[in-house]
Amino acid sequence: MKRLFAAFLLILMTTVTAKADIVFGVIPLEDKEIMTEKFTALTAYLSSHLGEPVTLKIGSNYDEIETGLSNGTIHIAYVGPSGAVKVNKNNPAVFPLVKVVKGGSPFYKSYVIAKKDSPLNSPADLKGKIFAFGDKGSTSSYLVPKYILAKNGVALADLKGSKLTGSHSNVLKAVLDGSADAGGLKESLALKNKDKVKFLEISKPIPNFPICANVKAIGKEKAKKIQAILAAMPEKSMEITAISKKYDKFAKASIADYQIIGAIMKKQ
Repeated sequence: MKRLFAAFLLILMTTVTAKADIVFGVIPLEDKEIMTEKFTALTAYLSSHLGEPVTLKIGSNYDEIETGLSNGTIHIAYVGPSGAVKVNKNNPAVFPLVKVVKGGSPFYKSYVIAKKDSPLNSPADLKGKIFAFGDKGSTSSYLVPKYILAKNGVALADLKGSKLTGSHSNVLKAVLDGSADAGGLKESLALKNKDKVKFLEISKPIPNFPICANVKAIGKEKAKKIQAILAAMPEKSMEITAISKKYDKFAKASIADYQIIGAIMKKQ
């Protein structure tokens, strides 16, 4: 029933696509069908409160959304922290409007995981092993795990191999089916599967996922309006918890919030 409702809302929105002038991009943390289900309600909420159509676009990969946000074919987008920094560097007219608040905190963590019965106990044990990353644009399944490996004396060249699986769910699958010895995973999925995996290392807090805008493409006033709409959404509203049951609300954000990510990127 939930999926049918999401599909119905999406059909309603796509009937006005020709008139739409706002495109809301979302990176594919999971399969497109799941991401569509998670973000359809928020897209409808924005459309209703702006008084104009908003079209949802789930990317085939992170780069598709980040490139579209940078060049203005995508006006606003839910991206990873490293994606926000990267796109802002390419185009300073793109910056965060809001960030997710989860469990009362605007931060989350990256986990380096292995199968529960694995003999591995630390990222330092991964020399000569196979490591699974998500998308190369992902903060918690690529950028931070790569940093954790380096911090533990393991360069990519020290691995037997590494694989880009394309998503967090695929990282988990690779570790559980044994095609990878370890992998990098976002906090929520790691904790959800704590009975199946062990944690080799947990990162320091990372600024949470932002919704960014290309202010040059959308206009300063409309960007401010979208920021105000998102920041004023009731805590634990259906449109927010549809994305994640652990999400509380959105808080206003700026690119300065993501300086730690920029510092990690410079070291790699």
